[in-house]
Amino acid sequence: MQGATHDGSTNGGSTKRDATRLSSTPHGRNLEPFSLYVHIPYCVSKCPYCDFNSHVAARIPEEEYTRALVRELRHYSESEAWADRPVKTVFFGGGTPSTFRGSSIGAVLEEAARLFGFDERPEITLEANPGVVDAGRFRDYRSCGVNRISIGAQSFDPELLRFLGRVHSAEETRQALKSVREAGFDNFSLDLIYGIPGQTVEGVTRDLSQALENEPPHLSAYNLTIEEGTPFHARYRQGLLRPLDDEVEIEMAERIQLTLAQAGLERYEISNYARPGLESRHNINYWNGGDYLGIGAGAHSHHRRPEDPLGERWQNERLPTGYMRRTDEAGHAVTERERPELRQAMAECLFTGLRMIGGVSVLRFERRFGTRPEGAFPDVADWLSGGLLVEDDQRLRFGRQGLLLANELFVRLV
Repeated sequence: MQGATHDGSTNGGSTKRDATRLSSTPHGRNLEPFSLYVHIPYCVSKCPYCDFNSHVAARIPEEEYTRALVRELRHYSESEAWADRPVKTVFFGGGTPSTFRGSSIGAVLEEAARLFGFDERPEITLEANPGVVDAGRFRDYRSCGVNRISIGAQSFDPELLRFLGRVHSAEETRQALKSVREAGFDNFSLDLIYGIPGQTVEGVTRDLSQALENEPPHLSAYNLTIEEGTPFHARYRQGLLRPLDDEVEIEMAERIQLTLAQAGLERYEISNYARPGLESRHNINYWNGGDYLGIGAGAHSHHRRPEDPLGERWQNERLPTGYMRRTDEAGHAVTERERPELRQAMAECLFTGLRMIGGVSVLRFERRFGTRPEGAFPDVADWLSGGLLVEDDQRLRFGRQGLLLANELFVRLV
């Protein structure tokens, strides 16, 4: 394996690093920490349900892309919005980040540590797909500072894996999880998908049983959605793909919650379950409306000053070749900027906050926007009176029935 220098180039040195130094904060100012998202857009193949910014390449330009990520970090380290603020969480998402070597991941982390510094106990997550990474690479990720792995299992059923276009087997998922533990990761997450055409409630139960055999501290269970622009959507429009009935999906969701609760995994967000203290801090920052800096092709960012109720968002060039060219020319690759309207900002605050089982702080909402949620959205008052929403301890959250109907309610908000 190769080591990495601060300019993002590689050399033949050792990859072993003192991961603890990522936790030191070199800057003297005590400013609010932020989250860093790093997008690795390359995949071995494109799944037919996926609408993420992912690309299949005959040759992955790993070193060139890593240098572009480092250039972008340097650009933002000179920005007033991010300078002198430590990083509290990092998430390498994709695409398939595990297509990159530990030396490349380490180069990004070392530059982030040098430019911003890290919070006292940073959470550093990397997504990995079974079959794309071996035990040695997991050890390299661990040695360069990654301390949390997210494994995209999706299912343990061979027929459903084929239907989803996954290139790995259930056995490869089990082997990947074994390798994760052997590499020293005691914090890892497992992703499952439910609501797949042809899937049954009993099939979901079997998936959960096999997932829990690996004792994951965190598990995400997402219902399959048919997104525009995907092959699944084209098949749906042609009448070749029929989603499951809502009643069956609701029964699946209830089975998931009950089974995971019995296994000691607490539901803290609509689709996420964890043992106490092992929730995804990075995603919680999103749902709570915190600041995050996204680097990489198609990455999104959000920044809001405390006195500003609206904030600002921006997005990078989606094509990896265009992204690398833009960062080489300008240091960044921003193609779109947006300052939301007041009503849009309020809706998004409710939308993301209500995804959390603990809900939204009414006081924080009122301080930020000058009105209570039901003052901005009359539907909220109706949902409260109907029991879909509950207010207690100055927090607004979904009731049991509201959680089951959350997607329908969110559509009415936004």
